[in-house]
Amino acid sequence: MTEVISLHDLPHRRAVALLRTGVPVFVPVDPVEYHGPHLSLHNDHWIATGIAKDVHARLVERHPDGKDWPFVLSANLELGVEPTAGPGTRPAGYRRVKPLVVEAAHALADLGAQRVIFMTFHGVPLHSRAIQAGVKALMKRGITACSPMNTPFRDQIVIRPEDMPEIVLRAIDTVKESERAELRRTLGWDFHAGFMETSLSLHYAPHTVDDCYLELPDCPPVLPDPAIEALARGAAKLGNTVLAQELSFGALGIGWSKLHPFPGYTGKPRLANREAGAHFARYVADRATEVVLDVLAGGAPPEPVMQWVHATSLGGLLPGADAAQRQGSPS
Repeated sequence: MTEVISLHDLPHRRAVALLRTGVPVFVPVDPVEYHGPHLSLHNDHWIATGIAKDVHARLVERHPDGKDWPFVLSANLELGVEPTAGPGTRPAGYRRVKPLVVEAAHALADLGAQRVIFMTFHGVPLHSRAIQAGVKALMKRGITACSPMNTPFRDQIVIRPEDMPEIVLRAIDTVKESERAELRRTLGWDFHAGFMETSLSLHYAPHTVDDCYLELPDCPPVLPDPAIEALARGAAKLGNTVLAQELSFGALGIGWSKLHPFPGYTGKPRLANREAGAHFARYVADRATEVVLDVLAGGAPPEPVMQWVHATSLGGLLPGADAAQRQGSPS
């Protein structure tokens, strides 16, 4: 089992000495958020931390200096822009989260951090943008930083069912054959506490999953928001495939948020299982590791998805302006 060094629990002198070695610091940034009746309010944190451990293990094997790197974890920034509504959720706006992430970034820099990896499993675009502000603040100070989950979040939006990677298909193959075609067709929309996320929770933190997931009814059919879907069709006609995919994703998120009664989850949680979770975890950790290795080698960190949300929300000023993506985002 990976030993975790909690940076903020070390004596100050030892923390400074540790960071001087250049060891990467993993910084989780996840909300307290409702994930249906079967998952915990800290679900994003459990998954993000699990992925961070997997990424660290890969860095130990693949980075030239990795063999000397312990797993160093910063204190969790218990924050998330526009989390899913439900009992226990702690809402936070972009204009609140962004400065706190930047403040934490500068504090790590002042402590002597040389490499910082932000981790999250809350894929709301403005949340990712708030974290990216921390990445950019560190880069301005000459510190290597990235938020590698921007890449898997983008994968979920742009990968078509017919182009799914083999390891994702293996996750789908863990369910009975009669369920696979529908699961494959809709996996890209399974963005919150459904088959994919519940499987990841069973893999990383089974003690946080209630067995009631096995008896949950499937999420009802979702009607995409017609106005946003019309914009998506327009973008597709103009040849802007990525924008069309992002708009369609957002349209589905709005439709899901309007379900009544609101289930608090998408897809088919009842199909979740630990084997599928292990496949999903490997895929996400591999993708995140690719990003980290590239950034450590001097590459540019990936940008968040749906950059246009910042403009349409007037920089996060409009309440609920992120609604199209708040519900339509991974976790």
